[in-house]
Amino acid sequence: MGPCAFDLDKLSFFGDPAMQAACLLRPLDRSRNIAQALAQVPAVLAERVGRATGLPSREALLTLLVKLGLADEFAAGLWQPVSHARDNDPEAPAARYFVIHDTSGPNFGSRAFPADIDASPKINNLRLFWCADGWAKAHVVVNRQGGMMVGHDFAVPWRETKLERAPDFAGALKGLFLHVELIQPRRRAPGFGRRNDAQAPTPGFTAAQYDRLALLYVIVSVRAGNWMVPAFHAPIDSGIRGGHDDPQNFDLQSFAGSLEELMRALQSEEMLSASVE
Repeated sequence: MGPCAFDLDKLSFFGDPAMQAACLLRPLDRSRNIAQALAQVPAVLAERVGRATGLPSREALLTLLVKLGLADEFAAGLWQPVSHARDNDPEAPAARYFVIHDTSGPNFGSRAFPADIDASPKINNLRLFWCADGWAKAHVVVNRQGGMMVGHDFAVPWRETKLERAPDFAGALKGLFLHVELIQPRRRAPGFGRRNDAQAPTPGFTAAQYDRLALLYVIVSVRAGNWMVPAFHAPIDSGIRGGHDDPQNFDLQSFAGSLEELMRALQSEEMLSASVE
């Protein structure tokens, strides 16, 4: 079922977690076709994904969140579980997949990208993604300056891909995937019809976005009790009519670098805490 062979009975893609990550982190080529599965994922992911070892303590993560001024958004949930599949059936598997999206907008059409896309209040306005009725698009949206809007706690089962919403699954996948949107403007690209959003900026994302994404990945993994499988939206929906092409121009090495730096910071917090004790 799809290029990464989702198994509905097992509620899992094919292979061990590292194999799944290599398949689910494949980008799109210039023709917007799914590329081949990665030969390997960065070591910082390969040595962790799917395992419970090497997770930082909640205490160290809490200390860092306080230093970053993010305790209000994420501290209380550190001791709470993540969502479960089958719309939070406690007997179903806990969330396994950390899905990375881009907002694919705003769309500038045939106009060039503004020079200030990383700072523009219009592009980076997180309030545009807030839904007072509880129907926010993703669990978290991250703008290009690293600001974040929490749409749903990670314990809330949600669906954002076409695979999850397939009627034949009767909601079985709801809660198996956690979703993070990265703000990224788009523009029209030649060869894809009059109205399209096929062209993303280069670089696709900012250092601040990779840093926040790494932090969110650690938060959900700590809450899940094991390192979750990171995935791109595009491979999950590949082969489904109307499937998406995001995230565009995502630099996996930059994400890996942010994760490595974050783990060093958390290890320092652990060591400092131990020395105080």
